[in-house]
Amino acid sequence: MPITLKYWGLLLAAFANTKMEQQLLTAKKPKERYALLDELRGFMVFCMIFYHAFFTVYDFFELPISAELFEFFSPAEPFFAGGFIFLSGLMCGFSRSNTKRGLLTCGVALLVTACTVLVDRLTGQEVAIYFGILHLLGFGMLFCGLFDFALRRVNKWLGLGVSLALFALLYGVPENNFNFLNIRAHLPAGWGRLPGMFILGFTTDEFYSADYFPLLPWLFLFLAGYYAVKTGFIQRFKGLFGPLRVKPLAFLGRHALWVYLLHQPVILAVCFAVSACLKR
Repeated sequence: MPITLKYWGLLLAAFANTKMEQQLLTAKKPKERYALLDELRGFMVFCMIFYHAFFTVYDFFELPISAELFEFFSPAEPFFAGGFIFLSGLMCGFSRSNTKRGLLTCGVALLVTACTVLVDRLTGQEVAIYFGILHLLGFGMLFCGLFDFALRRVNKWLGLGVSLALFALLYGVPENNFNFLNIRAHLPAGWGRLPGMFILGFTTDEFYSADYFPLLPWLFLFLAGYYAVKTGFIQRFKGLFGPLRVKPLAFLGRHALWVYLLHQPVILAVCFAVSACLKR
């Protein structure tokens, strides 16, 4: 009897160890994070905060220096906004939950539209955002999530090249013109009068959006980032992209959505507080 009990004890122990080994082998490894991508996104967010702060401070206090700084940095705005869009496409290339992330981002973007339109109607200031950078990013995530089965069939280098070429080719669409390699053409004005065409980039002179990044051309820059990841250059240079160097920038990059949502209310609150103190 003791021999039988000992036999069954050893058998159960062996089974338990085997089960534990299987669980360890099948356990998901923690997702590797490339800190440089977070830091670059954080830098773009940092630039955006200061860009918006210059305009808001001038709007409240009419400080000439703030207006001059806003105008000075205005030519750079498409570059750091474009860099942020490209990096968001890069992140999208890593993610397996793009549809879920896209739905969340689109929901937040619609909330931003509702709030800014309400403020616009109540105050008369032109602050309404009908299709800003959040709308674009949400749509890009949804597009990559829903059509991943088709996008991944395209050769990565071909996808990257075509996306960049279409971005350059269609860059003038929001201004209702076509200008590529000195080939100029005006787009039909009637396209902008069709319902919802502002989402694509076709507008009329009466259209206004405080933040405006239509699908043409910006979706193709997002897709360029998506295909850039597929080339494997980030994984190949892991030593460059992996180590954490600037923790505050990485923090901004990891929480870019919340920073985008909260930075303008915080700037406004500070301006209100300073304005109230100055009036006393």
